[in-house]
Amino acid sequence: MRKKFLVLTFLVCTSLAASAQVTSIKGASSSNKGFGERGGGSGLGSIYGAYVFLDFAVRVLPAWQIKTLERRGDVPNILSLEVFGQVAVQPSTYYVFNPRVRGNWGLFFTDFRMNYMLEERIGHPDDLRTDDWQVLGLNVLNYRNVTARISTGFMHEAFGEGRIFQESVFGLSVMNNSQSIGGFGEIRWAQDHETGKMPRLEGSFNLQRRLIDKNKMHVFATGGMMFQRYYNDINVWGFQGGLAFKLY
Repeated sequence: MRKKFLVLTFLVCTSLAASAQVTSIKGASSSNKGFGERGGGSGLGSIYGAYVFLDFAVRVLPAWQIKTLERRGDVPNILSLEVFGQVAVQPSTYYVFNPRVRGNWGLFFTDFRMNYMLEERIGHPDDLRTDDWQVLGLNVLNYRNVTARISTGFMHEAFGEGRIFQESVFGLSVMNNSQSIGGFGEIRWAQDHETGKMPRLEGSFNLQRRLIDKNKMHVFATGGMMFQRYYNDINVWGFQGGLAFKLY
């Protein structure tokens, strides 16, 4: 009887501890206010940085893009459209839906997703949403078996004051030679440069297995885990699964 009581107590405490994540995140966002400028770089350094970037964009990227497109016949995702429908679940607590779409064009890609959290509450559910657009990304490694991506864009909080933060992502995908089984993961971090806090730090990893392979349409089942940390303090995690549709 005592053992059953301890187990029940643990489950109840776990549920209560995670039952106000949405409210806590909204509160942390509301209280994350800046107090003026945080330092400031030199104008000379900014000019030099802009020159280096422009030189890289003009001299390196075009040749890199041409070489990447030349391998289209061997690397399926060089020209592709990928649509993901995934949900992360912490049982009886909350659900995190992550529909997203990514378009690849050789070296470059753009990626948009919605991060929608629905929390079970007594009386009525609570929710929040962010819109995450990686405006420009580079497939820095793009081979038949391995793809590594880096990108930058923004995270928009579709609640409260609707604040927007810079967000960056590093992602890695691995597939076997037949493109039927593999895995993918990513780390993303949003930064508030005014207060120094991280509105969100996220990591995820999923395995994928092909279900349908018909002409240019390929459908995969995905399964794994996701972890998010909001404003350096509030943790959200869950088992993740869904479908991935790839057109190439």
